Amino acid sequence: MTRAALACLAAAGTLTVFPAAAQAAESAEGGSGPARTVERGYAVNCSGRSGDVFVAVDLYQNSAYGTHTGVVVETPEGEYGGGHGPGDTTLFSGGAITADIPVRRLDDSGEPAGGATVTGAYTAAGEPTRVHEAVEDPVGHYVITRGTNTPLDASVTVEVLGRTVPLSCSTAFAFDLTVVRVTTGRG
Repeated sequence: MTRAALACLAAAGTLTVFPAAAQAAESAEGGSGPARTVERGYAVNCSGRSGDVFVAVDLYQNSAYGTHTGVVVETPEGEYGGGHGPGDTTLFSGGAITADIPVRRLDDSGEPAGGATVTGAYTAAGEPTRVHEAVEDPVGHYVITRGTNTPLDASVTVEVLGRTVPLSCSTAFAFDLTVVRVTTGRG
């Protein structure tokens, strides 16, 4: 399995939020009008290497759709991964990042392999940036997002399979959004 495939698997933890968005769009279809949610939270995507061990971690906390986690570990002995969501665990609080993620072998056995403990810190790394996006998906269903994203500096470490691995975060931001889902009746 390539690192790109592993990164995609890790991202699956954050992608599970879309079914909730689809449910909101379906409720708008039922004649109740636009579905509006206020979404506040955090997202980080980090990876790193310690010797021959590569780790990728995704953490996502959304006030409307809960928390989602994902971890992928690549070692000479095999690949491991895990995650959960949606949940109600707090991952980001007062500048601290904490997550405990169960880990399994990514082979036919799927046997448990312990857990991954993610710890770290975050701070704002700039001014909030305005977000305004309108997307049609599927035809006749619109998702309109307005609010802000604030970039974060995140320092994250993971302890997994007896190793401590420092991570670099390619994505780290806080968000404060109002999301409206509208169905126009066509499509």
